Amino acid sequence: MKKRTHQPFILLLSLVASIVLLHPVIAFQQDTLKALTPADFGQWESLGYDGQLSPNGAWLVYHIDRNNKENELRLHNLANEKVRILKEGTDAAFSGDNQWLGYLINLPETERKKLEKDKKPVHTSFGLINLATGDSVVVKEVAGFNFSDNGQFVVLKRKGNDIVVRNLATSKDFSFGNVAEYKWQDKGTLLAMVMETAGKEGNGVQLFDGKTNTVKLLHSAAAYYKGLSWRKNSDDLAVYQSVIHENYEDSTHVILAWKKLAGAASPTLTFDQQAIPNFPADARIVNNASLKWNNAGSSVFFETIAWVKKPAKKEESEEATPDPEKEALFEEAPALEIWNSNDVNIIPEQKQLAERKRERSYLAAWHLTGSKFVQLGDDLTEETLWQRGVSVVLGLDETPYEFDGMFGRSNADVYAIDIQTGKKQKILERVNHLYNVSSDGKTVVYLKDDNYHAFNSQSGKSINLTGSLPASFVDKEDDHPVEQKPPYRFVGWNAAGNMVYVHSKYDIWSLKVDGSKATNLTNGAQHKTISRYAPVNDDNDYIDLRQPMYIHQTGEWSKKEGFAVLSQSKLKSIHWNDVRASRLIKAKEAVTIAYVLESFEDSPDYFVSKDGSSEGVQVSATNPFQKNYRWGKAELIEYTNANGAKLQGSLFYPDDYEPGKTYPMITYVYELLSQNIHRYIAPSQWHYYNHRVWTSQGYFVLQPDILFDAGDPGISSTKTMEIAVKTVVDKGLVDPKKVGLVGHSWGGYQAAFAATNTDIFAAIVAGAGLTNLVSMYGMVAWSFGGTPENYHFEVSQERMMGPPWRNIDGYMRNSPVMNIDKMTTPLLFEVGDADTNVDWRQGIEMYNAARRADKEMVLLVYAKEGHGLREDKNRYDYQNRILQWFGHYLKGEPAKDWIRQGVPYTEQQRQLEQWKK
Repeated sequence: MKKRTHQPFILLLSLVASIVLLHPVIAFQQDTLKALTPADFGQWESLGYDGQLSPNGAWLVYHIDRNNKENELRLHNLANEKVRILKEGTDAAFSGDNQWLGYLINLPETERKKLEKDKKPVHTSFGLINLATGDSVVVKEVAGFNFSDNGQFVVLKRKGNDIVVRNLATSKDFSFGNVAEYKWQDKGTLLAMVMETAGKEGNGVQLFDGKTNTVKLLHSAAAYYKGLSWRKNSDDLAVYQSVIHENYEDSTHVILAWKKLAGAASPTLTFDQQAIPNFPADARIVNNASLKWNNAGSSVFFETIAWVKKPAKKEESEEATPDPEKEALFEEAPALEIWNSNDVNIIPEQKQLAERKRERSYLAAWHLTGSKFVQLGDDLTEETLWQRGVSVVLGLDETPYEFDGMFGRSNADVYAIDIQTGKKQKILERVNHLYNVSSDGKTVVYLKDDNYHAFNSQSGKSINLTGSLPASFVDKEDDHPVEQKPPYRFVGWNAAGNMVYVHSKYDIWSLKVDGSKATNLTNGAQHKTISRYAPVNDDNDYIDLRQPMYIHQTGEWSKKEGFAVLSQSKLKSIHWNDVRASRLIKAKEAVTIAYVLESFEDSPDYFVSKDGSSEGVQVSATNPFQKNYRWGKAELIEYTNANGAKLQGSLFYPDDYEPGKTYPMITYVYELLSQNIHRYIAPSQWHYYNHRVWTSQGYFVLQPDILFDAGDPGISSTKTMEIAVKTVVDKGLVDPKKVGLVGHSWGGYQAAFAATNTDIFAAIVAGAGLTNLVSMYGMVAWSFGGTPENYHFEVSQERMMGPPWRNIDGYMRNSPVMNIDKMTTPLLFEVGDADTNVDWRQGIEMYNAARRADKEMVLLVYAKEGHGLREDKNRYDYQNRILQWFGHYLKGEPAKDWIRQGVPYTEQQRQLEQWKK
């Protein structure tokens, strides 16, 4: 754990002297610490998630966000431990040769807001630091940058479509205008550019070679180009070129490819569907899917879609045949959508897909030798799973299970599709968890009946890989009513294709796919330690145990966390403590690793291990001023729910806690939350459910784990809340008459339901929650692609198992609105009137029901806000109103006018107008 600079100095006293001095010293120290107030929040720092090690492991850079918006980058020299502060820096990147750090520089918040208010452009700048000398330069008005892989060049994105390529060794610049897209070759000096001009006359593809400082025109036409794709670690390039046909809507595309562009001659290879005899009639090539190369550079993969013909033009002399259905009073077509109950995807879902230009398209292959075309996906195998480097793709046919799939119970038949011929072979039926193909294309792994199976295409047989092993590979404790419980996770293949790695409940296992051997690599079950594979290199397609495997570890019940490394079949702990351990990164060319540790009272910081296998040394120090403030503590509580399941909760103490006193408590609910026991939360005026703000205000905060009974989510949740709250009350810490409840979204549903089904809470806050399961079941989840709520309700979060007409009693007894007559707890309900996740009218239903039943409820409606508040002014307001709500009901503070009585609309508007006056 970190070195703390504010440990009580009484720890240095002898045990004998402590009897006399212990209590006076603690009292003295507590009196010298400051109480945390909103005026202090602005200085608090949060550690960004974008930490990076230089390729050689010599440097570490990360972002610091502050509540007052005075942000920065911190650059650590890990050799001499010096730190360089880069004010308003963001989006940092190291060059591949370890010589440079590039980053963007934002304008200060006040300056940015002034420009936005005056409707003037807001520009970022580019900073470049020479890591060897420390020299730096700043280039103004740069929107983005990209280093070449070898670190010798950087592209600066300027205004519009202008770019500058800078040779970092010579500082020589090469400027290019009208660049719509650009992409560096892997590990080389070639930069491909798509040129786009007004009128399209100058459109084309150009190639800049940094080695020779030359520019080559690869192709030019009055067309649009898009989707530059380099083959991995090569000088082969592909791109789309648009083609318009007068008889068809939309455009199709020609695919252009070049091989060995670093050489002298690179002829253009062209895939033009009009020259391909077996190309499907009335199909076109779309450019919204990335072009993909196979490893050998012999094939390029793309997608096709149906091509709609334009209506035939009528000759002037041709008389239109009367159509009674179209004979109307108006010449304009009606504003109409036709929704049919036979639609597999409902119209809103289809509409959103169309708007994103992601209509159903099918995978195809272009084999460059002989310009051979193979259609891989089609009406049978609409979904295909492409992998680089294998001889087959997997195709899924969901049609036999289409009806159930519409409501969250998806299954598919699986086909192996030969990439060279397109031949399909059905290999599996009714599968809903399918994983990658082995490197040799012969073996497919899937989950069925709670076990992993391997299908071998040569033998045509499946082998159960885990059925005889003393471990569970699926989460049998998952409380969603699904046919197949989810696996703990399929990790990946080895390169040889004869072994897979998977998670069990506690461990990582290697499984020979011929069933001959299974090895537990971590052996954590005995100590209830959960090990999970922690990837540190995204470039690897396969797992190689000849290299160290990094592992994240968690104590199932202790909630300790840390990292370990598996090397040469030996598992060695890197860190293990009462902390939250996360964000493991590794230097690309060195064994150096960095990771982040935090706890409730210790803000996140980076630790670095230069040998990659020893305890890391702390290199960052966020929020050093925290030592001057009072701070509570966190502890785990344990309880058993109504079904006898052992559960835990996170209990956070108030900053001013004194033994023997009782305090008010705020309970925050969602699903499982005890895993956040060691999470550090910076106090903030913008985070309205901030439990550090609540503990600073003198509240205990409880975050209990909740498991749900399928068909009775509200009732089971409330029962668990009652048990968890009683567990804390029985400790003598909390006044049972001063307990509040907060929940948002699914937690908002639970909070609203609790208001109508228990009297243990003195006041409740519910944000963006469901209130009527019957009406919400029939809605559309607009923020999830326009999908119907059916699946969400039946097998996902609501866990209702079936539709209302099959279980109307269950839907009624678990709906807050339908239980409004039993409501005894004051309820504050928040919605945003642009919420596309939970229909905000659910809040109105609860409000109208409460008015009719003469119950105490206040509805906060934030304009133009969605499922969560984004405007700082609204976040701040909501946080304050929560504090005022609980301040009155849990602390006995005088009620604000908006709590006890309605404020007329005109008066509300007047108050808003006078806000700053």
